[in-house]
Amino acid sequence: MLFKNGFLFIGREHAKVCNLFPIPFSSQTILIYYPRLKRKGVILLFFRISKHYQHKLLSENQLTANYIPETKIYSVENFKEFLERYEFVYIKHERGGQGKGIFKAYKEDNGNYRINGFTLKGEPLNISITLIDDFSLENYSTGFGLNGAFIIQEGINSITLNGDPLIIRTHIQKLKGSWIVSGMFANISTDETFESGIVNINQGAHALGISELLSKHLGMNAKEKNAFIRTIKKISIMAAELVYLEFPCLEYGIDFGIKSNEVPVIFEVNTFPGIRNFATIGDKETLKKIYRIRKLQKEEENNKIRRP
Repeated sequence: MLFKNGFLFIGREHAKVCNLFPIPFSSQTILIYYPRLKRKGVILLFFRISKHYQHKLLSENQLTANYIPETKIYSVENFKEFLERYEFVYIKHERGGQGKGIFKAYKEDNGNYRINGFTLKGEPLNISITLIDDFSLENYSTGFGLNGAFIIQEGINSITLNGDPLIIRTHIQKLKGSWIVSGMFANISTDETFESGIVNINQGAHALGISELLSKHLGMNAKEKNAFIRTIKKISIMAAELVYLEFPCLEYGIDFGIKSNEVPVIFEVNTFPGIRNFATIGDKETLKKIYRIRKLQKEEENNKIRRP
């Protein structure tokens, strides 16, 4: 059994494509099974570190604690408390991904509460309720065999100059003991995703290059852009180092928002990051770099295995 980037491979061909890692079985590790690959002789199990445990890791280190939103396990009491202190909040499923299992919640002018987002099955949900107690997450806690807890998170007003919600993804890889930020891209909301603020390309967001985002949509000059990129790279490396100690992977995708004072905020560390958005924005050089580093990673791991 071999484990790489959140995947446990069991089968005859796995040795050719995987790197050797200890499997971090724990209550903080989330398991998803992909049965469609069984007929190919491979049983594929996907592991993802829970969102609440991510927050715990990052909040306990002074280097990253200032770059994360307040987060708690969901409860009606915590929901009410957060809405008293924040303009809006996000309710996220511990096992959600690709913009699924996430809801934006806020108090409307008429005193009702608006819940807007996507269930774990990817179905849109947009309702207004009179009382918070009327909202039952049990109705939205299953999807494709998944169940479990939700977290509630401080809403960060991460927006462009035009008020469009945005998110930045850094792709970071480990090679020869050092972390390399091999690429960045951004997503901004479209008309379909504006109200919910869920900025994920799987739910209709628009992908673009980091330079275009910072200059065209945030109005940064060259000096400001360079300073911001240096900062976000530094935070990405700090976050990867911390998560690696508990959940070792060769690659992570780290999602950031931006506060109004241009301070980055870590939303989530993804243990199996996709790279198709680099193709979407036409960034062939970054794709080549990622594949080149993956090849060197494989060579490095193979050399370790051969050593007596």
